[in-house]
Amino acid sequence: MLKMKEYLKKFMDSHSGYAFDFYLAEWQTDFLRFFNSQTNYNITKTTLSLKATVEKDKKKYSFSLSNPSEKEVEEALKEGMALLPTLPADADFAGFEDNKDLFSYPEMSSSLEKVPAEKKIEILTALSEMAGRYDFGIYGTFITLLIHGYKMNSTGLDKEVFVSPVMLDVKGVSRKNMVTVIHSYGGNDLAHFDLASFSGELEAKIKRATLDIVDVEPGEYTVILGPHAAGELLRYLMFASYAATVDRGSSYFKGKLNEKIFPDIFSVISDPLHPQLITIPYNEDGHIARRLPLVEKGVFKNFVVNNYYANKLKMEKNGSVGLAAMILDKGTMTLEEMIKSIDRGLYISNIHYMNFINQQETSVTGLTRDGTFLIENGKITKVVNNLRYTEKLAEIFKHTQALENVQHPVPVSENYGNFDIYSSLIPHVKTSKFKITSSTRTI
Repeated sequence: MLKMKEYLKKFMDSHSGYAFDFYLAEWQTDFLRFFNSQTNYNITKTTLSLKATVEKDKKKYSFSLSNPSEKEVEEALKEGMALLPTLPADADFAGFEDNKDLFSYPEMSSSLEKVPAEKKIEILTALSEMAGRYDFGIYGTFITLLIHGYKMNSTGLDKEVFVSPVMLDVKGVSRKNMVTVIHSYGGNDLAHFDLASFSGELEAKIKRATLDIVDVEPGEYTVILGPHAAGELLRYLMFASYAATVDRGSSYFKGKLNEKIFPDIFSVISDPLHPQLITIPYNEDGHIARRLPLVEKGVFKNFVVNNYYANKLKMEKNGSVGLAAMILDKGTMTLEEMIKSIDRGLYISNIHYMNFINQQETSVTGLTRDGTFLIENGKITKVVNNLRYTEKLAEIFKHTQALENVQHPVPVSENYGNFDIYSSLIPHVKTSKFKITSSTRTI
């Protein structure tokens, strides 16, 4: 990789009439999949990845390569340079990121070494034995990742990138009727992972999943959103905080800066340095990553603004990584207290197949997944078949009545390529008037 880095720097220096931006990174991935409490397969691979952009006269050409040779890189760069005159100019292009602040790494240790296959199997064996007592199998993935690379461009940017996260995503599946529950962990390492606690929380979910199964009628319900469900709904909503959506005219928050939208208990920040989240040193431009309040006590405070849109929309760039390090502030109630406060409602663990109906209005439709439960007289009493909902995301969080006093790590992995991982911290959310449109009549 270092040899390729030096080659790219020399290429930039020898073609001073052009501007270049490079992200060169070596990805080491250990991906373990387990199926019905058995290791299904384990993939270990190393990939050298290059993302490149060449620019001249406000015309840009971008490409990406995997495991390229110097010859392949040179051919791709020269092809891009030759194509530039035929491309349309972008009047809003104002050069590449020029922030020179460097991230100070406290350590550069590999999760692949800290969490080897033997450690993964030890954890999964314990979870499998617990789930087996209830005739449940466990399914899912256990991923360790090491990304080591460099972000460079023609402004003089030369930054070392190092990230090495861990993600454990477990589904408990009933062998009797296929009812599922989900539990996850994500972080820089296993420093905040406690097997006994993780197993106990998964066991509590499995016990609930052994209850009788019922349907419920369409209508408006008071619901408790599990961390996975709340996190996914919040990600879809807060995507509207990106300046790109303002430019496209699809942002719910356009014209709402410093406006009170949500209740006082609702605050959201993006914090790439929070110790319980996966550390992100730089945003995609190479700007050092910064903590950014998005919503403070119900008031929308900031857009996520990168270098390009700072110029185009005359906004201040802020180095935020946005949804890749999102935290929903915790509240004061325990989960048990939240459940006891509901006479009749629903607990929704996770959601699936969510799509926008109208992005600017935040209207979506989707399905519940991985454990939906009926709450009656302050207790979870039944498993509910998966449900279809049609809602406006903004309304869901406007109706927030309570937040749990504990935040849970909710990791998300890309499904293809090198399985990039990021994480959020999300409490349970109690909200009202959640619109259920139909039952799927299936688990």
